[in-house]
Amino acid sequence: MWKAAAVAIGLLSIALSGYHSGYVQIRTPLSTDHLSDGGVERWSCRPFLPRLFVETPPSPLQPKISRAADRLHAHFSERFSKGDIDSLSVAVVTSNYVLFEKNHGVMRANETGSLPTYSHSMYRIASVAKMFNVLEGFILEQKGLISWDDPIDKYIKDFHYVATGLDRATAHHAPPLTLRQLATHMSGLGRDWPPGTVPGWPHDMRGMGPPPTNGLPFPSYDALLASISKHHLTSPPGTYPAYSNAGTALLAYALAIASATADGKTEKISYADLVKRDIFGPLGMNGSHFLATEANRHLVVVPSLAPEVADQDFLDAMNPAAGQFSSLADLITVTQTLLNPRHPKSLLTPYSLDTWFHTAHAFEEDDWTEMGFIWEIVKARDSNGRLRKIYWKLGAMAGYHAALAIHPGTGYGVIVLMTGHYPDAAKLAYDTFEIFQPAIDQALAELAAELYVGEWYDVHGSEEQPSSARIVIDKGTLYIESLKLLGVDALRNFGAPGRLALRSSQRRDEFRIDTGIPGYNGQKHMGCYPYWNGQDLWGVRQNAAVNAIYFSGDREGRLLHVPSLSIAMTRK
Repeated sequence: MWKAAAVAIGLLSIALSGYHSGYVQIRTPLSTDHLSDGGVERWSCRPFLPRLFVETPPSPLQPKISRAADRLHAHFSERFSKGDIDSLSVAVVTSNYVLFEKNHGVMRANETGSLPTYSHSMYRIASVAKMFNVLEGFILEQKGLISWDDPIDKYIKDFHYVATGLDRATAHHAPPLTLRQLATHMSGLGRDWPPGTVPGWPHDMRGMGPPPTNGLPFPSYDALLASISKHHLTSPPGTYPAYSNAGTALLAYALAIASATADGKTEKISYADLVKRDIFGPLGMNGSHFLATEANRHLVVVPSLAPEVADQDFLDAMNPAAGQFSSLADLITVTQTLLNPRHPKSLLTPYSLDTWFHTAHAFEEDDWTEMGFIWEIVKARDSNGRLRKIYWKLGAMAGYHAALAIHPGTGYGVIVLMTGHYPDAAKLAYDTFEIFQPAIDQALAELAAELYVGEWYDVHGSEEQPSSARIVIDKGTLYIESLKLLGVDALRNFGAPGRLALRSSQRRDEFRIDTGIPGYNGQKHMGCYPYWNGQDLWGVRQNAAVNAIYFSGDREGRLLHVPSLSIAMTRK
């Protein structure tokens, strides 16, 4: 399940300072050792259960959820007792509920008698801040102020970059750098520009790292643009990801210019004011800001390791990359809106949120890590042994460590905020998924069974031409085991050797029977391709695909509809 990845992350040594943050890239061999049924699962395409928890998540009072919360409480209490964590705030949330929340430790680890942390304690969230930069971009896109495919020089007029490789004699085409590339780490910009100089190389490494650990101050936008015009890209734009704080800063700069231009202003709005106006204010995020002040200092969590980081001013250029403070309460609100675009406080449309969760780059070198719109995407196994995607943003700097992770497929998220010497917020997030996922999977299967599973009959059909269906759940997939329509074996007409899976249309209660391409049903080596590509080859009747079904009504009046034949069945 999740254990192999969790152990690997636990072995990962993180010695970070400044505002370092990066991918979780622990490689696992591509093998079929985990596959059941003699390897057949490798070639099959079993749809997951529909995403019912987007709008109707499980209650924290459900016994299985409550037991998982108790196990998680015991786990974190034991972990905190080791003494290398100053403070720890953790939450497990769905779109409607907080399934688990716990705060350990004290606000100011460098002071005796400090008060304990609570939901509104403010942590530096390091690179988790980047998520808000992209959220701002989607808000501006919805307003028609930007397009993700806009070139950067549409907004930053004096922008240019070095298009050649290290051998400057080799000329290369200079494609435009776009906002999308900045948001997906595909621009080719280096990690922290201006980069530090290492004059003692190879004898010593002094001068490496981000500012201020490399001896340079946090950069201004002018210093950033000057550095981009001087240094070589890591790769040509759009070809390969390179984690870039510089790219995040450039994106924020372009967004601020786009917003100010739309408002008819000659001066750019600061990034801090931009997100306060468009995100912090509308969501009621009173615990999110960028600088410790006399007014908020009593709420700021201070670590025993590098406590001075709490007072650093990252300046406007680096605030979007790592300068943000947030509280657990604020991040709970944000996570709930990302789990359900119809949440009362959601800032994004369903279309924008779907776009945000698209994969931008899948690493060919392994089979389980990808890049998204600022997300680091990993695949881990659920309780049915199937790889599923977790979208997360990790953050680490001296003394502060954070993770915000979302499991869209089963509708919940995990938040970890931490100070101290222990650096691995990713491991703690994995531990949380490991403990909670079986309960979530079971609750989802039970809800799907309540809505869809059983024997269905057309009470208005004739004895000569009866219609019926039998639906079951097996290992996290809905199957239609039999389907008689007007006395005809419909599954046989689809060429099925047996039962067929039900694939959600991504609309509530609507499915396609996984008929696939005619003649391809036996070709399991094709994976998902014939199923994804064959949904309407079987034709339509009454303006409905012949393999489409949907459900309606509540428990007692629940109906299964076959719209191509205007058949409605009730459950026995």
